Amino acid sequence: MSPEYHWWGVEGRSAVPVSQHVAARRIITAALRAGAAWINRVEEPRAWRELSRMHGVLLSSLPVGAGPSTPGEMIDLLPVRLREWVPLAWEELPSFMGDLVVLTDNGELTEEAFEAGMNYLEALYGDDGYFDLGGTWLPAWVRQTAEQTERAAFRHIRSDGQAGYVAARTMLTEVPHGTERALVEEYSRRGAARMDVYRPVPSDRMWVGASSWLWPCPQCRYPMVLRGGQLRCEYPPHQSRFGLVAGGGRQGGPPVLTGGRGRLATAAEPAEGVLCLDWGVWRYITCPGLSEVGLMQWLEKQEGVRVERWENLDEWDVGVYLADGHRWRVDVKDHQDAQTIIDRPPAGETVVVPNYRRSQVNQLQSGLDALRTAEGQRYSVFTVSRFKAAVTRRLKGVGA
Repeated sequence: MSPEYHWWGVEGRSAVPVSQHVAARRIITAALRAGAAWINRVEEPRAWRELSRMHGVLLSSLPVGAGPSTPGEMIDLLPVRLREWVPLAWEELPSFMGDLVVLTDNGELTEEAFEAGMNYLEALYGDDGYFDLGGTWLPAWVRQTAEQTERAAFRHIRSDGQAGYVAARTMLTEVPHGTERALVEEYSRRGAARMDVYRPVPSDRMWVGASSWLWPCPQCRYPMVLRGGQLRCEYPPHQSRFGLVAGGGRQGGPPVLTGGRGRLATAAEPAEGVLCLDWGVWRYITCPGLSEVGLMQWLEKQEGVRVERWENLDEWDVGVYLADGHRWRVDVKDHQDAQTIIDRPPAGETVVVPNYRRSQVNQLQSGLDALRTAEGQRYSVFTVSRFKAAVTRRLKGVGA
């Protein structure tokens, strides 16, 4: 079976070809970019061209004669669930793909659209074979894919060898924001090369009064977005939500927060002079890197375990080597859509997903069972907790 035409079996349903999944992701990408262009059409003349181009992308993913006949008709349908106007086998795909509504009845982007942009963007290419970025006037969440971001960010740091690469990748995970002075100190302390990935904190991630303030997400430490008096982390698994009390707090200080407690608490930090990671770097490198680095740190504390972070310049995420000669080459995958992992099989034979993705384990194992790594090894899929348990058992001599 050719690698581009694997089959995804869904329990209780017939199998669906990967091409359906790819078509769905391209359609979602086109719909999101069309929606973003539509809400920017007044101040951005190029929005109309983007609408026409995304209409073409959508139609190219459908049978001849199917779909909206004009860009205007497409826009009229964006407040409707995709499954109701795009002829695709939605019943064979994850329900949230077909249920996506891009625009509200008032012509605003829905919260579901933002979340889809975080998880389902498919790289689009122009006639010249290069990435079709759609113009920097489009918001980052609707034009920056993981592939684009990783190519741009990693090209430079790979030239510094393994140690430099590890230092840079770790910093991108652990230092999502800071003043220029603080960032320079981090570069020096870690031995990492300077990276052109930090930008001034966007205005929608700070509160401005007598002074300006930001609030880091309790889990990823990236400045949370502020909309309508509500603070939230845009990475859905983090579920950080807070309210701002107008007029609360001391004069000149930040507003009082509501809704945070325990380990999900956060505190205001001065925003003046602070830089934060480019949105795409945070979304596609920092957020997945949290599970990677967390697992690395746990493994490094285990006696008798040698850990190689992002081994061979990220051929796989973690090389785990025991004194008895046993090894795991681990790829940590944090994807909303498990099929995207099956479509691009990892290099490492051990696939580990965060605990909040535990529902993906059976689907991943089933989808990867027919595949092999470049060295002919079978894949094994674990959650982070189950992989830690497997390492612990091995260290104790159980199953050795």
